[in-house]
Amino acid sequence: MMAKAHVIGMGRLGQHLSARLAALGVVVTRFNRTPHPGALPLSSWKPEEDLDAVFLTVSDGAISGVAQSLVDTLPKTSCLIHHAGSVARDVLPWPKSQTGVLWPPMTFLPGETPDWPTLPMAVDSEHHGIQDWAHCISPSSFAVNEAQRKHLHLGAVMLGNLTAAWIGTVAQHLQKMRLDPSILSPLVQASVDKALQGNALDTVTGPAARNDRTTLTAQAELLQSPEIQPQLALLHHHLTQSILAHHGHLPLPPFQTETRQD
Repeated sequence: MMAKAHVIGMGRLGQHLSARLAALGVVVTRFNRTPHPGALPLSSWKPEEDLDAVFLTVSDGAISGVAQSLVDTLPKTSCLIHHAGSVARDVLPWPKSQTGVLWPPMTFLPGETPDWPTLPMAVDSEHHGIQDWAHCISPSSFAVNEAQRKHLHLGAVMLGNLTAAWIGTVAQHLQKMRLDPSILSPLVQASVDKALQGNALDTVTGPAARNDRTTLTAQAELLQSPEIQPQLALLHHHLTQSILAHHGHLPLPPFQTETRQD
């Protein structure tokens, strides 16, 4: 494992990562761009000759600028690492052979220590030291190239954020109909648990999987009701088409939108 590291950025990831490095015996110096307890101001950053790595745990848009402010005095043997799933390594103005991206597809919560031994971490780097450090930080780390990392990040957004958005959209509709969305919580939990076991589209039940055109048509008509938001009907249509196609059924007729007058 490395001996000395700087962690720049004391957001949730930066705090958890610096604590993890310290627990592994690394001498960690913490920096932040704004005042933060336990961290030095970035304006006071000074390089150290025996510095193994600088971890940039700042926001995506700040990575390039912060990196640029360091490289003129960064020791030539140091590695420069960022942690953004969708940001190219090339934003780091440093020899590519000494750069890397360590991206954990996980939400970090304040005050809740991650389960580092099981935490997945995508490693985009050819540097053997960075690869070894990543494995020490997270034994479940795995190698990816830049394209794979960006697609994994996209998948994380779709399966994490967009799943939550879908649940929220349906919940809003049910509440509008004076129904409690929590009634469906056991169904949602069971469906997600089953889907995450693999081959998710094979686990889907319901009218689309069994090609029940009568029920599908009735639901499509219900979704055209004036009190239902158009995006709910459109999302339902596209997802239903995916299920039909996977199970070898004919698609539904094209989705018809209507211009609604407020």
